[in-house]
Amino acid sequence: MSCVRRHIVARLIFPLLLSASLLLTAQPSRAGDHSRCPADAIGIAPEQSLQAAVDAASAGASFCLENGTHRMQAVRPKNGQRFYGDAHAVLNGSRLITRFIRDGAYWRADGQEARSRRQGHCMKSFATCNFPETLFIDDQPLTRVLQKDEIAPGRFFFDQPAAKIYVADDPNGRRVELATAAFAFAGNASDVRISNVVIEKFASPAQRGAVDAQNGKRWIVEDCEVRWNSGAGISVGEGSVVQDCDIHHNGQIGVTGAGNRIRIERNRISANNTRGFSMGWEAGGAKISLADGVTFRGNHVRDNRGPGLWCDGDCRNVVYEDNAVERNDEAGIYHEISFNAVIRNNVLRHNGAGSDGWFWGNDIIIAASEGVEVYDNSVTVSDGRCAIMLIDQARRDNGRLYQTRNNSVHDNDFLFEGAPCAGGVSDVKAGEENAAIITEGNNRFDRNTYRVARGEASYRFVWGHDEGLDWNALRLRGLEPNGRLVLH
Repeated sequence: MSCVRRHIVARLIFPLLLSASLLLTAQPSRAGDHSRCPADAIGIAPEQSLQAAVDAASAGASFCLENGTHRMQAVRPKNGQRFYGDAHAVLNGSRLITRFIRDGAYWRADGQEARSRRQGHCMKSFATCNFPETLFIDDQPLTRVLQKDEIAPGRFFFDQPAAKIYVADDPNGRRVELATAAFAFAGNASDVRISNVVIEKFASPAQRGAVDAQNGKRWIVEDCEVRWNSGAGISVGEGSVVQDCDIHHNGQIGVTGAGNRIRIERNRISANNTRGFSMGWEAGGAKISLADGVTFRGNHVRDNRGPGLWCDGDCRNVVYEDNAVERNDEAGIYHEISFNAVIRNNVLRHNGAGSDGWFWGNDIIIAASEGVEVYDNSVTVSDGRCAIMLIDQARRDNGRLYQTRNNSVHDNDFLFEGAPCAGGVSDVKAGEENAAIITEGNNRFDRNTYRVARGEASYRFVWGHDEGLDWNALRLRGLEPNGRLVLH
């Protein structure tokens, strides 16, 4: 199919894709219950120890988590074991707190031990983001404070040396839970499958998941709802597949990890980084690092505090396709200090509203990366944001100099709600090795359509060190020889 025809077809399909994705989000939170327990699965009642059953069974055994809440389970599977949930099976990593006593203006629970360690960088206004223990009252997380005199409704103070928790909210007649277990599933087993389970309220540390497959191989997590965990919802490793899951309201990030041949497909990834981890460190929807052969396909990624889809640190052969990515606080799609990638057939809307400024926080960012092709994407750009930006800062890592070069941006459709903004930018000083890499590094823009409101007076096209270019100035620099500026 020719590029022109493919582009026309894409413009017809993308609105349907986004509408279908939004309809999926409106459905019940479980992604589906078509992975019900097989007939030969070993039944596990909520009060039973799943780890004891795993230890007693052989490699390759199947287990059925029966309906109900399986509390404080932490499982290390054997090779090939499979875990299925009945329609209402919940793995819950918290312990119930049933006894509070009045202590002046507060309510106090005694005997609340915790031994976890802090990990990760917080935003300035969220100083306690990296304490894994979270207190919930009737499924609502409270914010931890560092001093007793900071307690207020919706906040709690945990005096860990004294093993005491203090709250201002009256806990009587309410369900109070403290996230304590570090994971639901973890270990170095291979070929593990987890299907049709709700996984919630685990005290997962930053960069580790309530489902922690980083040290295993070829884990499959499917049809699960993963929510309200302290760090990552799911962390992946070599050969991991995460598909058809609803991954939302996790403390740091929805999906994280590293490894080759990873697939993240048809998931709903939303409202993650509830605890305020630094968006530039690692937070938001999904981030994979140090990987070869990553696929992000068919996901709806929205309203995350941080980037939507992100590959960072020597990622190679990455495909971002058929995703709907909208209203994430940082970049919608972010390819950073990495190599070959294809970004195609995605719908992106209104990303980057929480960015600190400059040319960060756009719908698509290619930073210190090379060999990326971006085409057939439909992008709606908020006022003050950019549709796509190539960024070079002469980044170095382990002695290697990364260069933003050999990138091709073509046949995309950009709709701007303010001044049009796109191109490539450098803040490398003249005379340094990367100073001209944006303009002389075989980076190309062509056959893109820029839809701008009639009467828009300002233009923010950028090329190298030249900012604030208008359409004619951009084309004089060799960009968009066959592109279109459409006034509406």
